[in-house]
Amino acid sequence: MNWSLLLLFFLLFILILKTPGILRLRSARDTAAFYGIWALTVMVTLADKADLSQLRPLDWVRSIMELLS
Repeated sequence: MNWSLLLLFFLLFILILKTPGILRLRSARDTAAFYGIWALTVMVTLADKADLSQLRPLDWVRSIMELLS
């Protein structure tokens, strides 16, 4: 199993697991941030799997996490 497919399964698991908690917060900003980052991660992973992107998914996730910390 390759890493892109494993990451997609993990992202689907996180979506299913965290959606009720995000909706319970009733915060439009938090909901938009969660789904926006989730969708961006899925798009970059699919682009990487199709050999369309130059930046691997874990590289940009690491760079965003460095900005946030």
